[in-house]
Amino acid sequence: MATTLEDVRSDVKSTTGNGNGNAKGKKTTSAETTLLEAGSPGQEDELLQELGLEPIAELSTVTEDLYDESATAAALTEVSSQDAGAAQEVLDTDGLENLPDAYFASYDEEPPATSEAEAQVSEVVIGTDNRIRINNTSAYPWRMTCSLRMRTRTGKNYIGTGWFIGPRTVMTAGHCVYMHNEGGWAQSITVMPGRNGSNMPYGAVVATHLRSVTGWTQNRDRNSDYGCIILPENHRLGARTGWFGFAYMGDASLKQKYLNLVGYPGDKPAGTMWYHSRRAKSLTSRTIVYDIDTAGGQSGSAVYHIKNGKRYAVGIHTNGSSGGNSATRITRAVFNLMKSWKSLGS
Repeated sequence: MATTLEDVRSDVKSTTGNGNGNAKGKKTTSAETTLLEAGSPGQEDELLQELGLEPIAELSTVTEDLYDESATAAALTEVSSQDAGAAQEVLDTDGLENLPDAYFASYDEEPPATSEAEAQVSEVVIGTDNRIRINNTSAYPWRMTCSLRMRTRTGKNYIGTGWFIGPRTVMTAGHCVYMHNEGGWAQSITVMPGRNGSNMPYGAVVATHLRSVTGWTQNRDRNSDYGCIILPENHRLGARTGWFGFAYMGDASLKQKYLNLVGYPGDKPAGTMWYHSRRAKSLTSRTIVYDIDTAGGQSGSAVYHIKNGKRYAVGIHTNGSSGGNSATRITRAVFNLMKSWKSLGS
């Protein structure tokens, strides 16, 4: 299976873009990779190089199975929050922190009961916590990642992570946009790119246009746990922050990659960004399992690798346990939907 890559944005001043920070895509092919080129504003020299932090070697065994795209075609039907009628009034939640991960709004389990607010999220650190705090969150590539705060139609609040794939399109987990146990589509989601605690270098934008697939909204299928947020037309924040590319890859290619994950865990100081990286532990046709340390609040984070200095997501982080954290894998069908959603926010 060939690898296919889609648009990264890394430099708004690039000659491949126009005056509004929109990069033009150029597709090239090889035996291994199909690449639609990329863009991102920002520093070419990062203070923290992801690859420099990756383990030298991993001993985990990667397993695989085959994916029959036609078998799940019905679950890939696109759905939108705009189909659900008018949203309720958007309420101010600026003072709310230490909230549970949106995972608990769809899956039939409760956040652990504890007297410590920061422990309300389910921590899924594998052994020693090797996560690294990112302090220069307003710099590229970190500013492409967003802290999310979801307000449900039942009046509750949850946290998650998202990441730009276009000027107004923020990718995330399906359970961050559609919450089965809390009224369905989120009433609103506050998107805070490059947040660092109380510092929000790109501000905070409230969005109500959400998208996912019926495999998630109707069937609560973990393999379909992905969705996106479309920001209002006058908030093209991705043109300022840059955006991730994304890819679907065959097993042989994916086995060779170091996987990176950055997000906003709820077990750390509120609104702080943390990073870790490792190889895949195992693969299925629809998921990627890894021993990257995460915690509740990082649901929706990009699981990405670096190619020629550009960042390409291969999965959307969704679940965690002591046996391994996991992502919904970007398959050909997911890839095509992401391209469509990117166009909606162009």
